[in-house]
Amino acid sequence: MLHTVEGALAAAYKRSFNPPGEVTVKLDTKTGALDVRSRIVGADGSVVVEELQSEDFKRMAAQTAKHAVLRHIHDLERDKVLRDVAEHRGELASGVVDRSEAGIVYVDLGRAEGVMPPEEQIPGEQLHPGRPVLVVILDTQHNRRQAQVRVSRAARAFVHRLLEAEVPEIKAGTVQVRAIAREPGLRTKIAVSSTEPGLDPVGACVGPKGVRHRAILSELANEHVDIVPWSEDAEALVAAALGPARAERVTIDRATRTATVLVPRGQLSLAIGRDGQNARLAAKLTGYRIDIKPSEGDDQAPAE
Repeated sequence: MLHTVEGALAAAYKRSFNPPGEVTVKLDTKTGALDVRSRIVGADGSVVVEELQSEDFKRMAAQTAKHAVLRHIHDLERDKVLRDVAEHRGELASGVVDRSEAGIVYVDLGRAEGVMPPEEQIPGEQLHPGRPVLVVILDTQHNRRQAQVRVSRAARAFVHRLLEAEVPEIKAGTVQVRAIAREPGLRTKIAVSSTEPGLDPVGACVGPKGVRHRAILSELANEHVDIVPWSEDAEALVAAALGPARAERVTIDRATRTATVLVPRGQLSLAIGRDGQNARLAAKLTGYRIDIKPSEGDDQAPAE
């Protein structure tokens, strides 16, 4: 704190009187006396230290010291908030939309301000000032005025935390989220497994009469969410990932990490999805390139 005050006093003295050389100020904390000096380095490398008068500076010095102390306390408080928030990186936080500027949404999180750039927003979602909102904390941001953190509603982690908040079995560890593939605002696919024999992981996530699933859909502005069972068997996993389409046969080429899937001709468009979305998300979820063909065999190009 003393170093901060002395540095602020030296800068203020330099601005006010513009003496030559480098100005330093030493403050006697017992008497309040100021020792102001300038250090001048000559062309030959010689150093001259000159004592400067401080009588005309004392009134300004008090105000300068006050501002320096307040600024330093503010910086300490901001840094503490950022450290505390950093410990909750990747977790859900609730806040209220404060404002939107140049496409960036600012969220009041209480002790910190959430900054949500366009790429972290759900496309098409309207976030008006005053609306309560859930976000996932990504990381801290540097801002001199206040504690800011980057937040998201478009990240896969956001869906993961929503599911964790709605499904107690995930928090307890009896249901595990194994993979998530997402195109924000459109569709998400989630693969889940169970560590407890006899526990249906998909049923646990959907909830009684679909109540848990509906709660997640509501928070995601009705983005489609498919929850499928995870399997160590690649064929079964790919078949499940292509739901709601029904796969008749899946052939895996592990060397090229390609899955060839035969589906009924009437479900070909369902398996591929609009603009290839269903197949694309299934590929992201499983880690396999997926070729979809009608089981009767026709001349259409395979979908990826």
